Amino acid sequence: MIALRPLATLIALLTVVMSSLCLSTGRASTQTQQPTTVEERDRAIDLYKQGDRAGAIKILKDFTRTHPTDADAWYFFGLAYYNEGWFGAARDAFEHLLTLRPDSADANAKLAYALILAGRSERATAVARHAIELGDQSAEAHYAIAEASLNLDDPAKAIEEADLALHSKSDFAPALITKSLAYSSLKQPAEAAASLEKFLAISPNDPDSDVWREQMERLRKSAAAATSSTGSIPTNPDGPFNGKDVTVRARVLSKPEPTYSDIARKAGVTGTVVMRCVFASDGTVRSFVIVRALSYGLTAKAVEAARGIKFTPANKDGKPVSMWMQLQYNFNLY
Repeated sequence: MIALRPLATLIALLTVVMSSLCLSTGRASTQTQQPTTVEERDRAIDLYKQGDRAGAIKILKDFTRTHPTDADAWYFFGLAYYNEGWFGAARDAFEHLLTLRPDSADANAKLAYALILAGRSERATAVARHAIELGDQSAEAHYAIAEASLNLDDPAKAIEEADLALHSKSDFAPALITKSLAYSSLKQPAEAAASLEKFLAISPNDPDSDVWREQMERLRKSAAAATSSTGSIPTNPDGPFNGKDVTVRARVLSKPEPTYSDIARKAGVTGTVVMRCVFASDGTVRSFVIVRALSYGLTAKAVEAARGIKFTPANKDGKPVSMWMQLQYNFNLY
């Protein structure tokens, strides 16, 4: 037993040495796998500038987690998401950036656009105004104020700011929708139709384009009627009537909920679509008039859902008639 002690001691010593070597190797391996601060950030920025936004996002997602005070990283992280159409994710990145660099005019303007898509009108307006105060005159900043003004029932201001957005960027299509809806609320159908015509020329394949084509034609008819000798569209004995003019109002039996478009979900769009439409005597829903819209296909999704409503038609003097109804569809992301 005594003769074995030196061997046991040697084995124990070798075990300790091997363990130390393993730990050292592990630390060295871990250290070589850790991104270097400036090099990884700069590589991501280069990837963004080369058009590889997905590659930049992948690096910057990890980098900003471990370096939360690097303003340049947050800025390009936001830009990469923004230009990929991930406006919700861009919003979060720009919000963080502005805690570090509050006077970034470009970040304020782009954040304002992302915020208005999310239905946050008050915050979007404040951020957009700050961007303009800092010298930014981008379409995004003025559009955010225009859309917020429309939501606050100030159509004149909405038109003014939408024109400023279009002056900055003539093909900024969302501003034309805002102008059209503002003109409609001011009972100026010819101007509203002209804005939609310009929108459709710029964005013929927009996911809401069919809705806007139908609305444009209706506005043109209204404008023509206003300048005709009679000054009105010929009436139909079947209506459509307003609610106060019928004996029994239309009664909804079932109302399907709209689904999100993939592009709207990606963009983080939330808010409410408001429309007037006719609940016709034959049981169909038609003649849609959009009062408040959402972009990225959600207005079309709301119209699609409305077409699926089942109802009992309104009644006037014992006869089924058509009736105007107002509908709202809320879109929320959880």
